[in-house]
Amino acid sequence: AENNIEIDLEGFEREMESQRVRARASSQFDRDNARIKVYEDLGAGSTRFTGYENLIGSTVIVGLIKGTETVSRATDGDSIEVVLQETPFYSEGGGQVGDGGEIVGPNGRVVIIDTKEAIPELIIHYGKVTQGTIQVGDSVETYVDTIRREDTARNHTATHMLHAALREVLGPHVRQAGSLVTSDRLRFDFSHVKPVTDEEMWQIQFLVNEKIRHNSNVIRSENTYSGAIEEGALAFFGDKYGETVRLVEIANGGRFSFEVCGGTHVNRTGEVGSVYVLGESSIGAGMRRIEAVSGRAAERLVWDRFNREEGLANFLQTSPGELKERVTGLVEQLDLATRQLENLEKKLSLQSAESLLANVEEIAGIKVLAAETIASSADLLRSAGDWLKNKLGAGVVVLGAVINENPMIVAMVTPDLVAKGLDAAHIAREAAKVMGGGGGGRPESAQAGGRDAEKLHEALSLVPTIILASVKEIKD
Repeated sequence: AENNIEIDLEGFEREMESQRVRARASSQFDRDNARIKVYEDLGAGSTRFTGYENLIGSTVIVGLIKGTETVSRATDGDSIEVVLQETPFYSEGGGQVGDGGEIVGPNGRVVIIDTKEAIPELIIHYGKVTQGTIQVGDSVETYVDTIRREDTARNHTATHMLHAALREVLGPHVRQAGSLVTSDRLRFDFSHVKPVTDEEMWQIQFLVNEKIRHNSNVIRSENTYSGAIEEGALAFFGDKYGETVRLVEIANGGRFSFEVCGGTHVNRTGEVGSVYVLGESSIGAGMRRIEAVSGRAAERLVWDRFNREEGLANFLQTSPGELKERVTGLVEQLDLATRQLENLEKKLSLQSAESLLANVEEIAGIKVLAAETIASSADLLRSAGDWLKNKLGAGVVVLGAVINENPMIVAMVTPDLVAKGLDAAHIAREAAKVMGGGGGGRPESAQAGGRDAEKLHEALSLVPTIILASVKEIKD
C-alpha cells in the first residue's frame, strides 16, 4: 500500500482473466458470424440431398470456398469447400458423421473427407484437390465412399437397436441423451441412475444380436412431427425438426424400434452382422454412456481378442479354456515368491545393518551412525534404520542407499534427543542438498532423496557436521 491506496492484485488478475475469456468468446463469435456471411453470400440456395437412394450422382459445382473467401476455381493441392447443386453425400447430423468420397470433374478431382450442413439446407463438402483443376459451373460426378457409408449405416442401425434393448432391459425411463455414429464405432449416451450390471449388459447385447439374426425389416417413412409422436416414435430432445420428419422402424411381426431419424441405415437388421459392447460408464449424474462396434469392426475385434487369447494360452502352455485358472495359479505363485523374496531381503538387510554397528561414533556426546548400505526399497531402508536405532538405545542413525538408480537417505533420532531439539527432518534435508535433492518428515523419522547417486557418500560424510551445527544452535 502507498498513500493509503491498496491494490487487490489477485482480484485484478481474476478480472483480467475474465476479460480474456470474454474476448476469446467474442472473437470466436465474430469469426463464426463472418463464416456464416460467406456461406450466405454464395447465393447457392439449398442443396438437394439424394443420398438415401443413390451413392453416385451427376451434378454441378455452384460454389467454392478457399479459406474465408469464395473463389471461382481451385487447383491441385488446394484445401477447398465445395457446394453442389445436389449431392449424395450425407451431411453430419443426428450424431452421424458426414460422408467422404470423391468429386470428379472434366479437368480435376477432389477427395472429400467430411460433409456438413453449414447453414440450413446448404451442404458443404470439405476436401482437397488431388488432381488438376475444378471450377464453379463444372459438371461433375460424385462418388460416396461406399464402404465408409455402409459401415456407418450398420452402426447407426445398431445404435437404434441398442436404444430399444436398453429400454426393454433397464426400463422405459431410458432416453437418448446424445450419440456418435462413425464408420468404425458407435457411442450412445442415455439416462439411467446407476451402472449397468454385467448381467444386464449381457441381456442387452444378446437381445440386439438376436434381433439381428431375425433379419428384421428396417422401414423408412415420413410423417409430420406431431403425427410421428402420436404414433409412438421416439425423438431426441436436443434435435430440431421440421414439419415433415423421416422415421426409421425396425419390426418383424412386432415393432422393436421406432424413432425420428434422418440418418442412413441398412435395409434389414441382418446386414448389421453383429454388435459387441466395448464398455459402459458414467458421464454425469444420472447419465451413462455405452460404446460398441458392429459389422466388420466387431468381427475384427473378436478375431483380435481370439488371437491374443490363443497366443497367451500357447505361451503359458495351456488351453484357452483353462487360461483363467492358469493365470490365477501363476499370480498366486508370484505373490508367494514375492513375499519370500521380501522376507529374505529383510533378513539380509538386517544382517548388513548389524555389521554397521561397528561404525558408530560419538559426536558432541551423541552416538551417531551414518553409513551407506544396500536396500532394494525405501521400506527396507527404513526397517534397517529402525532396527539400528533400537540397538543404539539413544542416538542418531542416518542410512543411505541407491534404490532404482536414485540416492535415498533415511534419518532416525531417538525420542530423548528429539526432546532436546534434534530434528531428523532437518538432518535428512541438509544431507540431501549435496545430492541435488531434498526431503522431509517428522523430528524422529525422515526421508530424503536426490538426483546424483555419486554424491551419496559425500552426503553421509556431512552428517557429523550437520549434527554439530544443530547441537551448537540448540545450546545457543
